[in-house]
Amino acid sequence: MKKLTLIMALAFAFTSTNAIEISEPLKRIITVTGSAEMIVPPDEIELEITMTEYGGGSTISKIETALMKLLLGNDVPKEQVVFNGTFSSFYWYYWWHHRNDSRKSKKILVTLDAKTDFMKLVRDLDKEYISHIRITKTSNKDIQKLRRDVKIEAIKAAKAKAKYLLEAVGEEVGRLITVDELSELNHNQHSYWNHGNINQVMSNSVMSYSKSRGGYMENVPEIKLRYEIKTQFEIN
Repeated sequence: MKKLTLIMALAFAFTSTNAIEISEPLKRIITVTGSAEMIVPPDEIELEITMTEYGGGSTISKIETALMKLLLGNDVPKEQVVFNGTFSSFYWYYWWHHRNDSRKSKKILVTLDAKTDFMKLVRDLDKEYISHIRITKTSNKDIQKLRRDVKIEAIKAAKAKAKYLLEAVGEEVGRLITVDELSELNHNQHSYWNHGNINQVMSNSVMSYSKSRGGYMENVPEIKLRYEIKTQFEIN
């Protein structure tokens, strides 16, 4: 019986020692968030124009004809103009809600690029039958590549932050453990008159955009790309 008890005690001791040997030491880590941003001029915008009858025999049909002539005179091709509200199912709700108004209204969408002088077009749209205009969308043909570049700069900024924080206490940054891409922070302003009220959040890295290639639109809201990358690094 004593022999059996001794064997069991030795087995337990071996198991405990083995468990201690294979357990990994607690990792020392640092968690930091890097951010980067870039202001990008658009090379294409989408303009919403609202036409409204103003009396004196004006009709939506006549206004459409006059507006189309105005747009063609500003280098806007016919295929870049969407009439009849087909761009959005909202048009049908709008039509139903206002169907008995004494003065009918109608919205259209116009796609504009650098070939059109935007400010001249805005001045020409100062007509009695135009009740409202607003920019609903801005875009740049290189936007996907630019998003990638900003994200790369954000993760570089995260590593740089980890490095100088650890150097302050005599430590060194080690290998990367985790990367978490946070939600995109979209600061685009789609209303022409509201542009400029941009979130003033500071970024670790502010990237410049080269305008040397040209082809971008002037006097319209710019596109602000800003990304945050949360990372964890080992502490050596």
